[in-house]
Amino acid sequence: MRRAVLLNGLIRTPDRFSAFLDGIAGFQAPLPLVILSTWTGELDAYPDIRARLDRIGAVVVEQAPPDLRLPGHILHQALTLDLGLSLLDDADFVFKARPDICNVWDVREFLALSPEAVAASRLGSPFRHRVLTVGMFGAHPLYINDIIFAGMAGDLRRLAVLPMIAGVKYPRLAPEQWLWSTALLGANPVLDAYLSVNPGLVFDDAGRNARLRAALAASPLFARAVAVGAIVVRDSLGFLHPDPLREAIVAQASRHTLDALLWERLEIPGLDHHPLACVNTFLSAGFLDVVHDGLHRSSDLGERVRAAVQRYGGADGAVWLAQDRALVQREAAALAQVLVAQCGIGGGQAMDDQPGRRRVHRGPSPWQQTTDTSDERARLEQEVSHLRRVVDSLSRRVSPE
Repeated sequence: MRRAVLLNGLIRTPDRFSAFLDGIAGFQAPLPLVILSTWTGELDAYPDIRARLDRIGAVVVEQAPPDLRLPGHILHQALTLDLGLSLLDDADFVFKARPDICNVWDVREFLALSPEAVAASRLGSPFRHRVLTVGMFGAHPLYINDIIFAGMAGDLRRLAVLPMIAGVKYPRLAPEQWLWSTALLGANPVLDAYLSVNPGLVFDDAGRNARLRAALAASPLFARAVAVGAIVVRDSLGFLHPDPLREAIVAQASRHTLDALLWERLEIPGLDHHPLACVNTFLSAGFLDVVHDGLHRSSDLGERVRAAVQRYGGADGAVWLAQDRALVQREAAALAQVLVAQCGIGGGQAMDDQPGRRRVHRGPSPWQQTTDTSDERARLEQEVSHLRRVVDSLSRRVSPE
């Protein structure tokens, strides 16, 4: 089994990327195959980085960027992921990161791992081996980190087949959700119905976030989506980093309600609170254990999630999913109305059903075609992208007063 390190996208932070490549060069032989998948001409401004790549025997693959821009440049991500994987066999084990977000210790931990075959999956898994992530938002189904992950090349190819229908059908779809739903959504009626009215993240508005939390906690569909998401992730994914505190995290998390674990700032290792979006990131499989196994303290939302896990997580789970298709579509329509009335969040795919007729109401498509590829435009786009990530990084460190 060959191991590979795939970096995709723009350089953005040359000093950091240079330090990363120097760290890889210091590994004991044999070195993993390093692949940089980027845009034509991106390396021309970085001869030192080109020399470092040559020194470790890296392979550079380049292509022209597309002229269609999707949210979060998800099409760009998928294209560079796809081209990088084109050099690999399905049985190669791959660590994926970005030139501006990559750490040597992540690669060291990856090299110490072995692929884990997916056991019998209750709702069907698209993967033959577990794909490893570093974190996910607990309150937003399939909102899984899309920058750093690892898996067998044959499994990762499923992430790079980007369905355009998702951008039309699902409102406010984050690039993370778009990438992971490509493989994990399948024909799942519960996740399909929930994403059809997907509220997305609300930033820097505590009042609106409180109303959104209340609307979701009261929604039968949201409880189903949290439960089904936990089943799907538990069966198909794993965590990249060692998790020595998993049992301790389960013990601490079990003292809280599910509502608190999803949204409140708690002092539990492996739970990262986003202060602007008022939502928690799960950085440990221990939190999935608590959600999936119903180990949290009782609450109205928690009890509905427990019941949904029992319904869909058993031997007949797929049968129940199929039977509940019409029900969850009605629940999605009801949630769409609540999101508009209580949170001012519209644009969901609302189904208007009448005898012999179904009409879908949805918002505009979230993409634009770009034809201006001037150097100045490219420079500004790169600067904006960098500043967004700086702001996001700082917001995670600074707590609101």
